[in-house]
Amino acid sequence: MDEKKIEQLKPYITNYIRNFHSDDIISEKERVVIDLEKLYNYGIVDFIEYIYENPYNGLKILEEAYVEAYYALKNENPNCSITIKNIPEVFKKYNNKTLTIKDIKSSTLGKLIEFEGIIVLATKIKSILKKAVYVCNNCGNRVDVNIDNPYEYNPESKPCTNEKCNGVLQLVENESEYIDFQELKVQQPLDLMDDPEEPPKYISVFLENSPGIFCGRVKIVGIPIKYQSSKKLPIYDIYIRGLNCEIIENKLESELSEDDIEKIEKVAKHPKVLDILSNELIPEIKGYEIIKKAIFLQQIKGVKKGNKRADSHILLITDPGIGKSVMLRKIAELPGNLYGSVTTASGVGLTAAVVRERTEIGDDTWVIKPGLLVKANKGTACIDELTVNKDLQSFVLEAMESQTIHINKGGINTKLPAECAILAACNPRWGKFDPNVSIPEQINIPAPMLSRFDIIFPIKDEVDRAKDKDIAKHIINIHRKYLKKDEGDTKAEKTKINGVEIDDEFIIKYILYARQKKPIISKNAEDILVEYYTNMRKSSIQITARQLEAAIRLAEAHAKVKLKDVVEEEDAEEAINIIMESLKEIAYDPETGMIDIGKITGESNKDRNKMKEIYAIIKKLSEKNNEGLVLFEDILEETKKKGIDEEETENIIKKLLKRGDIDEPRNGKYRII
Repeated sequence: MDEKKIEQLKPYITNYIRNFHSDDIISEKERVVIDLEKLYNYGIVDFIEYIYENPYNGLKILEEAYVEAYYALKNENPNCSITIKNIPEVFKKYNNKTLTIKDIKSSTLGKLIEFEGIIVLATKIKSILKKAVYVCNNCGNRVDVNIDNPYEYNPESKPCTNEKCNGVLQLVENESEYIDFQELKVQQPLDLMDDPEEPPKYISVFLENSPGIFCGRVKIVGIPIKYQSSKKLPIYDIYIRGLNCEIIENKLESELSEDDIEKIEKVAKHPKVLDILSNELIPEIKGYEIIKKAIFLQQIKGVKKGNKRADSHILLITDPGIGKSVMLRKIAELPGNLYGSVTTASGVGLTAAVVRERTEIGDDTWVIKPGLLVKANKGTACIDELTVNKDLQSFVLEAMESQTIHINKGGINTKLPAECAILAACNPRWGKFDPNVSIPEQINIPAPMLSRFDIIFPIKDEVDRAKDKDIAKHIINIHRKYLKKDEGDTKAEKTKINGVEIDDEFIIKYILYARQKKPIISKNAEDILVEYYTNMRKSSIQITARQLEAAIRLAEAHAKVKLKDVVEEEDAEEAINIIMESLKEIAYDPETGMIDIGKITGESNKDRNKMKEIYAIIKKLSEKNNEGLVLFEDILEETKKKGIDEEETENIIKKLLKRGDIDEPRNGKYRII
């Protein structure tokens, strides 16, 4: 494009900056980001085409225009860096599709590009030469060198430029100018890959004037540059000179057209929309409708308010062979969600690692490698086999409590966001779930972590001829459906709601659209939730405020599914119903016929009463003995009078020992502590 024509556009760009960046000028912002899409909509189309093909020259024109606008308002020159974001859609396509890391090739070198990636490695902030100042050690000749590509510049001494001098130009470091940069290694998101089974695609980004970004899904604007890795052969690696990097808050990045929104709102009117969509979300598993509904609501999320989390945490305790891994892997397919198994994970693999590693520029340095919970920020972390390694549970607990991961090592002191829902699964200790035994006795998870789960569902493998027959038919139909799909059978039957076909892509768009809603709890819904909480508190169940907050999150998510702006009675009732179904499965006491929250923490009301009785017996018997020691046989004699058998007495004594209420100084002899 004609350079003169571009020069003629500079007054229009200056005028745009005066109108849209006056706040930046007034506040003397050190880093100014110019939105190219807004510039394009302002009517300066030719310049966008020019900067796309000639980004370095285009940036210089923007800098000059900003200086003019700044000088006009303040009568002085600015001290800031100018960068850009948001390339208009028409320019960021590659072969008529969204450009991805896979598409960054020789044809993109030197052009302006925009792409998305997930950070898998990040260094701390480093400095690099931007303007080198040399002084001759012989004649004092001073030479300033503006460096276009600092990543390939060699700052070694040079011969003096003065023809009459045979001296050497040496770098004056304290007079030279530097820019901050951070090296990032980013991976192409699975949802942007043609085949998610392919090996992941990576690229290194040298992000200039970085504020310090260590994790998350990001949108990067930059210029592909080449670097000669071998000095003997003309072979080059491609890197990205990063101009701007922004974290994408909502990972379900999907363009919703007016047609999509119309279909979503049409589907939302169906009275059974939650039942149908939750079944279609996990079609491989037959039955378990309540569990599927809870998982679907987990994906929708509640409403974020201050430091109150919007994410619901769900734990599945499943008998072997039920399909827990199928459920978790299916949910992990949603954009922004991740799957990991504790059997193959480490603590830092779940959170974040700080290690020394050689990067593309410089020697070994400390880098951050985000783990599963950090990468799943704003999504769902699907954690399989949670009980296999007890040492890793403390790492998960921190994310569940504060939704952050703290890093303090190698000069890097930061807090990484881990605002993700946890969908965890494990097998019972003895293979089969026993409703008569407390949860802590069946799974190797401590009470503090158990209390952080909003919902705990056991999935039992029960023999039922009619149910088994339905499951067998369902499995065969699923196999037949996938076979038809693989063979390109377009006539394969699809579920429809109000005439709209429901497939995986539609469900993703539905979740995205529903998440954007922020319903407010109505007075009627509030009354129902308050009544539920107070009634449960005055009974033997003794729920805590955590169960109430879990119900609020689920009620908000249920209202979002219906695309409502207000949480109504039906939403509160459905949330309470899901929580009560969960409690019936894990906290039902067959002796009293009531729900007892204590069964989740390991101490039901019945157990607590018997513990008090046996503690009182030991205390009474110890007072009759000078040493304060009580024989097990004497304890057993007294407990039998109260209807407590030998096995139960042994179990309760073990619990008293574990709690530290009593000790066993000699074998079979106990005393009060």
